[in-house]
Amino acid sequence: MHVGLLASLLNEPYFTKQPPKSTGRDGFNGAWLDARLPSGSAMPSDADVMATLAELTARTCADALLGHTPGCRRLMVCGGGAFNDHLMQALAKHLPELRVGTTADAGMPPDHVEALTFAWLAACRLAGHPGNLPAVTGARGMRVLGSWYSAPH
Repeated sequence: MHVGLLASLLNEPYFTKQPPKSTGRDGFNGAWLDARLPSGSAMPSDADVMATLAELTARTCADALLGHTPGCRRLMVCGGGAFNDHLMQALAKHLPELRVGTTADAGMPPDHVEALTFAWLAACRLAGHPGNLPAVTGARGMRVLGSWYSAPH
């Protein structure tokens, strides 16, 4: 891991932004990283860059969890990160008071969470129930989400 690079990456304003918030490849991508990498002889190895990014992920996730969910006792990771042993160990290191595992521990395969979420949203829509939480999404109120169109025969 490269300590200087980690310090630079942790200065990203996104990490201090208050929720609700979301990000993805539009904000964090190769160009974002390239702009922050030291040059010349200070350039870290590829392995150090990867280790630094894993540490950044674990640390910022742990900081956000501890800062916004006081009293949390369990973290269930889903998606690709759930299969990354290094990341899971780093999360456990940064969250020693929590039980850190994957959604598989609760009977939900980590790579099925997104599909199950969309199935739940569809069921809410068909039942006419709201599918959002304003405190999470920032919406002004509860809303029935999506539209339903019959397929032509």
